Amino acid sequence: MPIRKRQSAPGVPSLGVILMGREEEFSFEHRLFNLTGAITLMLLAPFLVIDILIGATKSTLLLLGLIAIQAIFYTLSRRFRKYKSIVISYVIVVYTGLSANYFFNAGIDGPTLLLFFTTLQLALNISHKEKYVLWLGLSLLIPGTLLFIELNFPHFITGHYKSGAEKFIDRFGCYVLSTIYIFFAMSTFKGHFVAQQEREKQRTADIAEYGIRLRAFFESLTDNFVLLDKNMGILYFNKAAVDLTTNLYGRKIEAEQNIDQFVHDSNKELFHYCFNTALNGTSIAREFQRVYGTKETWWLSTFNPARNEEGEIIGVTMVMKDITDAYLYKLKIERKNELLEKISFIQAHELRGPLTSVQSLLELIKDECRGLDLIYTRKLEEGLNRLDMKIKEIITLSSDYKEDV
Repeated sequence: MPIRKRQSAPGVPSLGVILMGREEEFSFEHRLFNLTGAITLMLLAPFLVIDILIGATKSTLLLLGLIAIQAIFYTLSRRFRKYKSIVISYVIVVYTGLSANYFFNAGIDGPTLLLFFTTLQLALNISHKEKYVLWLGLSLLIPGTLLFIELNFPHFITGHYKSGAEKFIDRFGCYVLSTIYIFFAMSTFKGHFVAQQEREKQRTADIAEYGIRLRAFFESLTDNFVLLDKNMGILYFNKAAVDLTTNLYGRKIEAEQNIDQFVHDSNKELFHYCFNTALNGTSIAREFQRVYGTKETWWLSTFNPARNEEGEIIGVTMVMKDITDAYLYKLKIERKNELLEKISFIQAHELRGPLTSVQSLLELIKDECRGLDLIYTRKLEEGLNRLDMKIKEIITLSSDYKEDV
């Protein structure tokens, strides 16, 4: 029966999080530095007890100083989130402490050289690559210097072991310290590496899926889409752009070509202006006409700046839309408007003038025949009034139509 992994209670951080900090708050090197500080404090405490029991006074005082310094560095790193500013000083303090320990703790017979090796691993794990040569040089220079001093001035070395048991305890204890550190450091590093691999796999899968969706989207567009770099080099295009260049220019658009070879000489100046405008961060759209054989085609070209994740402009996206039908419809509407204006002028002047004249004559007839009840004058007046109303209605409808258009 499978055993379920025990999980921490919601809201309660794990021991690793308490000692190292959360991944979203600390970098991997910073968390490893925190882990090293915590492990070092936990392991130095037993050694302090051992030195007190065996009566190693100088070594005890040195350990007390190292524990105090280690506690300060750990607090600065974990609590106050200081890392880059204290790494170099931390490693230098460790090397200084180990150098002093070499003289106080039996020299080459003691465990200090093993601790130098462990410190090199620590320095490599918590620092950036450009510091590797420095730490390697110090790890070779300092132990070599200490061995040279002991060889030529052996009386500088103190703290010799009084018995084989002391030697065994000290050496084995340092070996345990180094082994535990390497175990936790490598386990943490491997865990981080595996997690990073999983994240990279997921990111690659997400990018691939996003790329498929994006390609499907652009391929489904009837508009011509082209992505250009800063030098007008073609980076990406959709099927509509391929069909356009193949049918109209007799050659297929391809990546790394320069878009300039597909721009007609009559439109190059406008094209370059729009491209540079978009490259400077401003979107722009322009209409232009091209004649292919006997066919007149109108295009709407839209230029937009293309940006990366940091917001930097890396190129220009160009979308060309065939607006011939819309443009011809627009011309048709404009011609209708012109015709309506002519009709309105005729209605307002050429028809209104004769109507006004007839209405004036009718008034004169009515004045001369004031005492007579002439039926034909009333009928004529009614007809003229109806004609006047119709002219006004036509003018009103014409004005409303032009406003709607």
